[in-house]
Amino acid sequence: MLSVTWVHRRGEQMHLLTVGGTTYSSDQRLALRFRYPNDWRLEISPVTLRDQGRYECQVTTHPLLARIVNLRVTAPDVQIVDEQMHPVSERYYKAGSAVELTCLAGQLEGPGDTVHWSRGRQPLGQAGAAGAAGAGVSTNASSVNGRVVSTLTLRHAQKKDSGNYTCSVGSLAGASVAVHVLNGEYRGA
Repeated sequence: MLSVTWVHRRGEQMHLLTVGGTTYSSDQRLALRFRYPNDWRLEISPVTLRDQGRYECQVTTHPLLARIVNLRVTAPDVQIVDEQMHPVSERYYKAGSAVELTCLAGQLEGPGDTVHWSRGRQPLGQAGAAGAAGAGVSTNASSVNGRVVSTLTLRHAQKKDSGNYTCSVGSLAGASVAVHVLNGEYRGA
C-alpha cells in the first residue's frame, strides 16, 4: 500500500508534517486533504511568513517518488510614519493636543486586505469606519500611489492614552509606535 508524506524543509531543518492520513504537527493551521483517486493536498490557513520554504510530498514507491514545492510568502509592507513620511517608533504629544498617527500599507493583495488599528490588544476600529467616537478616536483610509494610507486620530489626548499603537494588515504584517502623552513634563534626551 502506498503512503504519502509531507515534510517542510527550512535550511538544514526538516519538519515532518503528515504521514498517510495522520498529521504530526501541532499546528492547527495545517490540514491534509485527499481527493480520490490520488490527490493529497497540504493546506495551510492562514499562511504566515514562517511558512515560507520548501515543501516535499513523498510517495512510498521504489524508488521514492517526490514532488518539491517552494512556497514564497509575501507580506504587505506596513509602516507608521511622521509628517515627513519617515518611519517612527516613538512619538511625544502634549496633553490636550490631537494625536494623529499615519500608517502606510503597500503590497496589498486584494480588497479584503484592510488596515486595522489597536492599542495594546484592544482594537480601535477598522480603517474607514468610526472607532470609539465617544472617546475621540477616529480612523480614515485612502489610497495613494497604490498604497493604503490610514490615519488614526485621537482628539484631546490625555496621559491615559499613552501606550503602544499598532496598525496591521491581517496576521502577516504590522507596525507599532510608542505614544507618550505628557502633562507638561519634559521628555528625556
